[in-house]
Formats: sequence, C-alpha cells, structure tokens
Amino acid sequence: MYLLKKINLDDAWQKEQGWNEERKSGRKFDDRKELEFWEKLAPHYSEQFNLYRDVPGLKEKIFSLVGENSSVLDLGCGSGNFTIPLTSHCREILALDFSPAMLDQLTLKLREKDISNVRTVCSKWEDFSEPWDADYVLAVNSLYRVCYMREALKKIALYGRKGFVIVRTLLKPLMYSIYEDLGLNYKRNNDYMLMPLMLWDMGIHANVEFMEYNRDKTYDTWKTAEAEMIRDLGELSYMNFNNQLEEKFLHTAEKGENGYLYHSRRVVQVVWYKS
Repeated sequence: MYLLKKINLDDAWQKEQGWNEERKSGRKFDDRKELEFWEKLAPHYSEQFNLYRDVPGLKEKIFSLVGENSSVLDLGCGSGNFTIPLTSHCREILALDFSPAMLDQLTLKLREKDISNVRTVCSKWEDFSEPWDADYVLAVNSLYRVCYMREALKKIALYGRKGFVIVRTLLKPLMYSIYEDLGLNYKRNNDYMLMPLMLWDMGIHANVEFMEYNRDKTYDTWKTAEAEMIRDLGELSYMNFNNQLEEKFLHTAEKGENGYLYHSRRVVQVVWYKS
C-alpha cells in the first residue's frame, strides 16, 4: 500500500494565494482598493457577470439543495444575482457583503420588487459574528480574499446547520484553451482544488460537481487580444510563440464588424454538503 504524504493545506493555501509574500499588492490585500473596485462596478455588475443567468442548471441545483421555506445566509451576496430569485423560494435571507455599493444595488432591487424577507449586513465574513439561525449558507464567488480559509470554511459549516453550497468559477484566462493547445503555462488560481481538500481534512465530506457555461468577449483588434495574451503568459513566453498564438486566435475567433468575438468555455465548481 502506498502512503500518501501529509500536506499542510493551510501553508499550501497561503502560498497559492500569495498571503505569505513580503510585498503584497492589489485589491485582494487592500480593503480600500477592493471597495473602490466594487463601487465602480456595482451599477453594471448583474448585467456583466451573472452565474444565475449564465450557467445552465446552476439555479435548479441550488434551489434543490437549499429546499423550500429555508433560511439562507447569502455570503458575498453582491447586488443580488442569487438573493433576489431565492426570495420566492426561501423563508428568509440574510444577505452579507463587504461592499456598501453592492448592497445599495441590492436594496434598490428589493424596494422595486417590494421584497421584505431579506435583511442586509455590511461586513467581511471574517468579521461577522452575529448569531443567526441559518439552514444553509450560500457562497457564490465570494471567498477569493480570504487569508485563513480553513477558519472561513469552519464558520460556514457552523452557521449552516443543515448544510452549505459554495460556488466557484475556475479562474483561468479567457483564452486558456489556446494556451493549453500550445502547451504553455499561464496564470491560474488553484483555490478550487484546495478548498474541498480542507473540508475533507476537517471531516466534512462535501460533494464536488462541475458545470460548464460560455462566456463571450469581443476584441476590437488583434492587438487588443495580443495585449491580453502578454498579461496572461508573460512577455517572454508570448514572444516565443507569438506567431502560433496569433494563428490560433484568428482561426478560433469569429471576425465581425466590431472586431473578433471569442467564445470561452468556462467551468464552475459546486461544493455542497448536507448534514
């Protein structure tokens, strides 16, 4: 029998997510930059990014897991892509988010639709301590800034007395399939691998499923796509394969009046547990 080497998952998370680096930059590590980012995006977020709308079968999956007439803590609710539809399915919802701007958008929608079974709270998940009796915790793409993931997951399991649902988009560049065809390394986030391992390591036997959906992006010129490739691959790697990359992009993308339409096959991970 082979003995598997014990991996320190907490150390692996810190390294993978950059929390152990001496110089940390970007909105992941800066609350002020994070709030500014969401303040600009909030009015248009639901139009541009909406997994409830875009992923076939995801809404039905979540609805079946949380059941009818349940209480749900919507962790990182944003402007309400899942909160609003769940109001007709659930008894009550506590909508938690770190961004006041996103919660303002959610509040506007609740008023417009005369919805009264949602209460909003502005807080980070790490700072939230209010006692609340939730049947389920729902977290859709909302744990990307967490430093101590094991503690965050323990808290989710504690608050969701009947279970939880965690949804993560696998963070790959839009043109990852081109890079993979050429055998190139690109910037990616392996958080989706570590989170289930942490849960299993804690004795929480969560289920893991994957769903696919399409995401389209228009590049007005080849130069625009080229600039994105350089960011994804690094300048040296791009320069070594620039001809092949251009050829594959022009072969894959659809040429139209407004530029090049690129279809990216995206993957969503659903981690769920019912006690």
